[in-house]
Amino acid sequence: MIGQVFEIVRQADIITKLILVIIAILSVGSWVVAIAKIREFRAILSSSKIFMDALRTTGRPPGGEFWSRSNEIGPLARMYAEAGRFLQRRTDRGITEPLSIEEASSLSSALEREAGEDLAQRERNIGLLATVTSVAPLLGLLGTVWGILSSFIGMRELGVADLSAVGAGIAAALTTTVAGLMAAIPANIFHNFVVGRINSLAGDMDRFLSELVDVCRRGSLE
Repeated sequence: MIGQVFEIVRQADIITKLILVIIAILSVGSWVVAIAKIREFRAILSSSKIFMDALRTTGRPPGGEFWSRSNEIGPLARMYAEAGRFLQRRTDRGITEPLSIEEASSLSSALEREAGEDLAQRERNIGLLATVTSVAPLLGLLGTVWGILSSFIGMRELGVADLSAVGAGIAAALTTTVAGLMAAIPANIFHNFVVGRINSLAGDMDRFLSELVDVCRRGSLE
């Protein structure tokens, strides 16, 4: 079956082959992005778990070099480090009393910027997944319509109404629809997975931000 499909594609016209190549490129791109994002979120979940376990167990971030390593430990660690730097700047100015409403608002804004920058990084390249989801089936449909149109033109030129004369052309046309769906379905699954992970991470960061600001209003992260 697969061998027959490849033979049909080999005999297809240049337009059909071009559409199949474009679909293949889009599919490969979506798989590359998806695998990269899966690895990225796996690393984030692992590092954030280490950070939160240490924080809940000891009340302190993990490792003596935490402040210089916070970028490696995940988004929650970076928010914690940003809050620590905010409080350190107050201490350097000789301010020891709890945060005022204005300072708490400034800290919250700084943490929101940190969270927003991180989420923007997580969202990078997922537009390709959405593009493949929507464009690949349309390219497949275009290839099918083109192939069927070419087949009927060939049928007219031959002067016969026999599908056996143009069956190979129609079969080649239908392969573009199959290819488009095979590219779009995984891309759609990956896109929904990544968006779900981003939304979950955004919720975790929002809850952590609120807790962090409340802790910092006491003037210390200890």
